[in-house]
Amino acid sequence: MLAVTLALQAVPVSLSRIMLAIVVDFEIHPGSEAEAIAALGANAAGSRTEPGCLKWEWSRRLDDPNRFAIYELYTDEAAIKSHKASEHFDVWKGKIDSFLKKKSAGIYEVAGKDDRPVP
Repeated sequence: MLAVTLALQAVPVSLSRIMLAIVVDFEIHPGSEAEAIAALGANAAGSRTEPGCLKWEWSRRLDDPNRFAIYELYTDEAAIKSHKASEHFDVWKGKIDSFLKKKSAGIYEVAGKDDRPVP
């Protein structure tokens, strides 16, 4: 079983009003793309209804169809904790072992915010 955890470290008080991003890069086992895409869709649908989630997008790498990326934008650490405690995130965690080959993830301070609207 591949353990997948994302450690939340305490955000200093001076950073408590900034946005936080979770960036995930992962590779799936060949032949498991339909299962991975379905799980991504369900996680996205649930995440996008969370009050503290500002953006939740996933992408597929052009030069390697078994590689994906997730970009999540949250208002604060509390919103991330709420996301990680959600039912749809528990479902996601329960499904990923069947298709996940490897993963890298981190929580980032959004330092270069782009205020342009996305068409």
